[in-house]
Amino acid sequence: MNKKYQLHQIHLTDDEFNKVNAEGHNSVEKHKLHIEMSLSDKINSICKQAWDKGYYTHVANVLTADGLEGVFRTSNIGPDDNIEKISNMYSASVGDIIIDDNNKMFVVATLGFSELPQ
Repeated sequence: MNKKYQLHQIHLTDDEFNKVNAEGHNSVEKHKLHIEMSLSDKINSICKQAWDKGYYTHVANVLTADGLEGVFRTSNIGPDDNIEKISNMYSASVGDIIIDDNNKMFVVATLGFSELPQ
């Protein structure tokens, strides 16, 4: 069954991007947390911490997809007319949050997806 999904991602502002380039990856907490998600087996707790701090931006809606794999595939290869862009977005990757139409939250993990506690 096809559903609508929200895609949330962490993006740096220009100032944050410049700070990371000048001072290193650990100089901006949301960037540091995003990197840690790819390297840690505690992705759920790191992701929840970043969510609670407001580091995520609702960047797009995938209008129809057959599950989380369909959201991932659509955000990576299209079709673009199935994506309602709200803000700048990149292809779904580790650490991104997908929210289904039942408001269940999932993080894109290194392998597959992991449901986040509400």
